[in-house]
Amino acid sequence: MDVFLEVLKYTLPSLIVFLTTIFIVKWFLKSDIERRRQEFLLGKFKDVLPTRLAAYERITLFLERINAESIVIREQSHTINCQQLQANMLSSIRTEFEHNIAMQVYLPPATWNLVKTAKEEMVRLINVSAGYVKPEDPSIALGKTLLEQYQNETAYHFRKALDALKNDVQTFYS
Repeated sequence: MDVFLEVLKYTLPSLIVFLTTIFIVKWFLKSDIERRRQEFLLGKFKDVLPTRLAAYERITLFLERINAESIVIREQSHTINCQQLQANMLSSIRTEFEHNIAMQVYLPPATWNLVKTAKEEMVRLINVSAGYVKPEDPSIALGKTLLEQYQNETAYHFRKALDALKNDVQTFYS
């Protein structure tokens, strides 16, 4: 029995030191893995953030370029009629949209849906406004009708999409 107690006197403290060492090493490795994971995510975020911000800038520019005031000023000419202005505006919207469609991968789906809705509302407004004027009238008639009609529902969709873009970008800084 004395031999057993003697062995236990040396083994028990060694066992306690061994278990404590294992616990400390395990805790250290776990915290090191977590630190490395956070560094990786931070590095990844730093690489993607400029691209995401550029995507938000491009989509904002897209919305600004296709809103009624901007597109009428840019596409209207005194030498064309309403039908030609309608075709030019629809073509411009389609081209702008196709040019920026890849940016949707950087936006949340809800925000992208608001952008698409604003674009579709603008196309709808152009077509509805074209129905109020004669195709052979000077383009200024369609431009005036379009601007008068824009202030209602279509402007709301543009404001809603732009607000969503701004809110998304604010989340990067909070």
